Amino acid sequence: MKLIRLVTEDPNALFDNTFNEDLIVKDNSKLALQSLSIETQNNVLEIDSSNSEISFQVTTGFQNDSVRLAHAQYTRNNYENLFTDIENKLNNEIGYLEGAEENRRAYGLEWKVDLNNDKKVNVEYKIGVNGSYEDEFNYDDNKVEFVTALTRRVCRPIVGQPNNTENDRSILFDTFISRGCSFIRCRTHKYENNLTLAPESNGYIVGLSSTNISELDPTEITDAMLSYGIAVTCDATNTRQYYKVINGVYTLLADTPNYNGEGAVDNDFQEVIINFNKIQANIYENGSSSATPLFEEDYTAGTKLYPFIVFRGVNVNCNSIRTIPSPFGAVLQSTDLATELFAPPQPRRNPSENFIQFSQSLAEFLGFENPRRPQNGYILEVESSYEANDRFNPTDIADAFLIELLNLRCESYDGLKNQRKNILAVIPKSNEGGELIYETNQPFFIDLSNAKDILLRNIRIRVVKPDYSPVKMLGAGSMVLLLDDK
Repeated sequence: MKLIRLVTEDPNALFDNTFNEDLIVKDNSKLALQSLSIETQNNVLEIDSSNSEISFQVTTGFQNDSVRLAHAQYTRNNYENLFTDIENKLNNEIGYLEGAEENRRAYGLEWKVDLNNDKKVNVEYKIGVNGSYEDEFNYDDNKVEFVTALTRRVCRPIVGQPNNTENDRSILFDTFISRGCSFIRCRTHKYENNLTLAPESNGYIVGLSSTNISELDPTEITDAMLSYGIAVTCDATNTRQYYKVINGVYTLLADTPNYNGEGAVDNDFQEVIINFNKIQANIYENGSSSATPLFEEDYTAGTKLYPFIVFRGVNVNCNSIRTIPSPFGAVLQSTDLATELFAPPQPRRNPSENFIQFSQSLAEFLGFENPRRPQNGYILEVESSYEANDRFNPTDIADAFLIELLNLRCESYDGLKNQRKNILAVIPKSNEGGELIYETNQPFFIDLSNAKDILLRNIRIRVVKPDYSPVKMLGAGSMVLLLDDK
């Protein structure tokens, strides 16, 4: 038995050691790996002002949209923060503006950045479908019901419910909406006086909650969970008013509702929407397709928001409820598409010209061969997906490692290559810091199958990834071999 220690500082983890005296490898010897210690290179990307820009287009004619990533350093240990920053910055640039800037494809559009099953970075967007999703709302059917009135589906509290400030007469959506641009909308159907003057105990509230109310029963909803809403009220004197609702707190608004009769098509629509980096509350008055803003709040990119409608009184109800759930969420996309053409503006899912462009260093870090996809022109699609060319190194490097003999033959075979390969050992993945420290108590000897003695002055061995691509190494590495030549 002989012990052979090899060392290297080669950045590709190549052990190439020459000995000053002869090392005799007797015929039919066996070789085993006893230990290995290397530190793999923790790929580093520095995002600063020189490489932080991403340009993209999702709609024909809306060119030169761009975002700036946060300045930070990314490695295999925190790359998910980079993915999140890209995703959030792209979603923050998605929104709807009226007039010359109208882009109805923005409704329901959401970006997502992650690793696919091939461990390649995938930057994509999908467009959720605008629909009623009646079956996806959670509610107590002893207190709330959907009925058909004047050819429209009306949501209303069941007759006999009290006028109070409880939230159990609510409908709660089962998933979050698209985090690029999406909304909850409804139209006032009936709007008559209640038996109270208190705005908190009459009417309804339509809005979005930053609490995951999809997992809650309507009786569990607290006022604090009513994060962003519009309260539609009509009191005992038949005074109709709008209130801003933030975390359940009412604030009277200057705009007053328009009501043209029960079921009238030109009654007001109410809308709470994620639009660019804001949460906006709008109304569409008297059948207008132009929004009247009520208020807006800052939106923290990536926050999941869940639609709700809470009824507080019995003589106010709504119809034409519409929302767009996240296309990456749990709810199947609706086939019940909105058909109202008059108000508010409806989403579009038409094919359009798409591209995305990263900085050179960001593209290389993510595994893209070229910074722009496509390299020239545009991709005409409804939705776009940009997959990297190469596997993402910061995770790929931690899968497993092969120890390959370069100037000795051994009896080992690799199914990946469908042939014999000189693999001395297969080592499990490294730790989270990229250190590969391996030692075995029971070395596994591989036959060298040398029919004659070998006079060995040089040993060449390399550590590679499972696909035989190089391992990037930092500092010095050490390897110990055991030669059984008995």
